[in-house]
Amino acid sequence: MALDTLTPETPEIKPRPAEARPPKGRKSMWLLLLPMLVVFAAGFALPLLNVARFSLDRFDAAQGGQVPAWSMEQFLAVFSNELYRELIFRTFGLALATTLISIVLCYPLALAVTRGPRRLRGILMAVVMTPLMVSVVVKTFGWSVLLSGDGILQQALNATGLDIRLLFTPVGVTIGLVHTYMPFMALSLIAALAAIDRRTEEAATSLGSPPFKVFLKVTLPQTVNGLAAGSVLTFVTSMSALVTPQLLGGGRVSTIVTAIYDQATSGQNWPLASALGVVLLIITFIMLSLQALAVRRATN
Repeated sequence: MALDTLTPETPEIKPRPAEARPPKGRKSMWLLLLPMLVVFAAGFALPLLNVARFSLDRFDAAQGGQVPAWSMEQFLAVFSNELYRELIFRTFGLALATTLISIVLCYPLALAVTRGPRRLRGILMAVVMTPLMVSVVVKTFGWSVLLSGDGILQQALNATGLDIRLLFTPVGVTIGLVHTYMPFMALSLIAALAAIDRRTEEAATSLGSPPFKVFLKVTLPQTVNGLAAGSVLTFVTSMSALVTPQLLGGGRVSTIVTAIYDQATSGQNWPLASALGVVLLIITFIMLSLQALAVRRATN
């Protein structure tokens, strides 16, 4: 008996015609997104365009303050004035320090949450989530008590002989920013570490790699996306913080945001405040672009 007589014939699979394929439902998708687009346009895009328009006006106290115009006078004042340039660099430095300190603190914390004992995970997650459940004002006032001259931290520094002031200094502002925005970094790293295939780390360990080298060569590259997302969230929110620099800085540690607040409220100089806001927004867009470029290069 021939072998081909025992083999059943395989029916030919014909591709479905294009007309028979189900529609992609693009119209339905846009209808579902329509409410969100309306909210986005009314709550973000239009006010932002209004602020951009204000930044092109002039300020003249003799004429009642804001004078409609199409002028770059406010932007020239921002970049030509040494005070505002110093505010930009100080804001950038505080946000960068907050991000770097958060990375150093949150990697061990995220590893303990994802790799530690189950009983410990719940406690650590509570530690991560608690700052998000408390108002920024309450947290900042709490730190103002701890960092004051009679506070525990300041007294501990005085006992060691270190002449370092905490309250109303960049150090105190950085401490408050780290405590406020560190959870964004922690949650991003926890999600990234939880998605790692542990067998890759076990394979590296079985081949004789020490723990630090396993982390540097295996774990860290697989958490680049989470690290980048957490860094951007921490950096952007730190740059746009108002309450923490205002209260812990005590008027001695000014940032772009505190300058915007002062110009818009006390000075009633809306064009200058709007120009500072646009500059802050441009810096944010630059950081987002650099983050996307860094992730693309690291993952390719």
